Amino acid sequence: MKKQVAVITITMMLTSASAMWCAAQAEKAGVEKPKAEIVVKAKVVLADGSQFFGVPRFTSVVLAMDFAKLEIPLDKVASLTFAKEGVKVGFYNKDTLSGKLEGTTLAFDTVFNEARLEYSQIKSLTFTKQRNVVRNTNEPGLLLYVPLDVADTNLELFGARMVAKNARIVEGLQGNAMLFDSAEANITIDLPFSPYQMPEGTIEFWAKLPQPHRKFSGGANGQPWFFNVESQANRLIRHFVFGFTANDGTGRGGLAGRIHGIATVATHYAGSVSSVSETGLLMDTPDGWHHYALIWKQEGVNFPGARGKALVLVVDGKIVAVADKDNNPTGVTKDLGAEGTRLVIRDANSDNTRPLAMSDLKIWNYAKLPEI
Repeated sequence: MKKQVAVITITMMLTSASAMWCAAQAEKAGVEKPKAEIVVKAKVVLADGSQFFGVPRFTSVVLAMDFAKLEIPLDKVASLTFAKEGVKVGFYNKDTLSGKLEGTTLAFDTVFNEARLEYSQIKSLTFTKQRNVVRNTNEPGLLLYVPLDVADTNLELFGARMVAKNARIVEGLQGNAMLFDSAEANITIDLPFSPYQMPEGTIEFWAKLPQPHRKFSGGANGQPWFFNVESQANRLIRHFVFGFTANDGTGRGGLAGRIHGIATVATHYAGSVSSVSETGLLMDTPDGWHHYALIWKQEGVNFPGARGKALVLVVDGKIVAVADKDNNPTGVTKDLGAEGTRLVIRDANSDNTRPLAMSDLKIWNYAKLPEI
């Protein structure tokens, strides 16, 4: 009995320690957690097989067991499965506890009205921690916001559509994030606009590379590329990329970015660094969460230390590489349509044997230096 109580205590301590460690990593890197409102949503499956989605009107559950009583914050709970003998509580780290819930009902806000249900009416609950996308739709210049905290994110508010394959939901800096840790894991986001057409813009996100000391592989594949913007109708497949690489094919390495008709830039020469950690860009937390931004402006940005530059790479709010506009007569092709344009995380040109976690992807229609 004492052993069981000890296991629960240790599990709760480890969960707390993990959250504190993530915060410490961000503090060491000189960055803050992404500021976003977190909403816990629930998929409710009823005893008769019907289901609905709602927002819980409770913030915790009290689980009574033979050897202990625990008040569990709802943001730690992944699922509740009801049976005649009680309930099984599932956590995001795959741990489970069984017992009986105090009280007799649970209440939810739904699209219709408040729903208050007896435990006997509920078969199961599945919870997700989601960023509030709705409030971001009115931010000036924001074309797309993808929290990357649930696999079935609805991006209709931005006119976009996302398909996630084999991505795992994990804990991020704030709320959940997506982890791509298999060769088949990727995301495709169909865009209603074409970044190739934009004379200026910004793509920013948070990312974590769990294997930063692993040596780069040969060739020009990213390690992996964070993303690739494809315009299939115009056969632009590897013309808008951002990520770490040994050699981008143009004699550049480290953290590299390329936009067709704008510029190509990187933090190092090809072959001068052999791993993500060796670039020194991520300081003493190369396997932690960091903020990245790819910023472009044909006429040149007006940032301190980068005025007049057409392409800028930023890590944790600091400019790490800049480039002048290419002397390329093709420029940005104005007649490129948005049809067939998509942003791919871990495309076929990436080294997808390396894990990658990402969250809070945003695209802006202007050159925006991130406020971190």
